[in-house]
Amino acid sequence: MERAGTGLGCDDVLESLTDYLEEALPAGRRRRVADHLGACPACSGCLGQIRATIAVLGCLRHGVVPAPVLNALWESFLTS
Repeated sequence: MERAGTGLGCDDVLESLTDYLEEALPAGRRRRVADHLGACPACSGCLGQIRATIAVLGCLRHGVVPAPVLNALWESFLTS
């Protein structure tokens, strides 16, 4: 679904999330993705899930995932 004024649909935004997180998008596209994320709970939820997953994976190199990090992951999937 396209959010008003962003010129991007959910599929476009979801395909861009990795580059968005890595700050690899051109400024104009990054702005449109950010605008879409601000208006679309579904895409914003996906971004939250990706961020929470990255946080958990980052903890694995230390052998332990702290409870707050794991809880944030669970919460991101329960609320989306």
